[in-house]
Amino acid sequence: MDSKNDITGFEPTQRLGAVLSGIFLICFGMPFTLVPFLILPPIFGESVMLSIFMICFSLPFLFAGLMVQVGGCISLRMALFPESDFTLKRLHKEHERTTSRDFLDEFHTAPSPAEKQESTPQTDIEKSENFWDDVANK
Repeated sequence: MDSKNDITGFEPTQRLGAVLSGIFLICFGMPFTLVPFLILPPIFGESVMLSIFMICFSLPFLFAGLMVQVGGCISLRMALFPESDFTLKRLHKEHERTTSRDFLDEFHTAPSPAEKQESTPQTDIEKSENFWDDVANK
């Protein structure tokens, strides 16, 4: 194995899974991308307000579908070309992000909720039989 392959670490089964998931994401995002083109042509000419409303209503579907399809295309590109500069840069960046010392130290240095609770001083409040007495003491 060369140094490039150490970073990628793509096995054939992982590449096949990435290809299948990329194809699935592209096919899944297609109906959302096509929503504006399916509902807008019959609406135009009815009224201006209805046309504006339908354009504003259909744009989030278009953007969501395109984002899903872009994710699928990136998955396909990384699976089909594991030695490309694009794939190596993305994997190297992800590898640095997940193994960064600062990233790991952020979680180890922060006290857990249990440790925070232990460090707060506990005051002993006399317990009484009435519920409202306890509420008033707090």
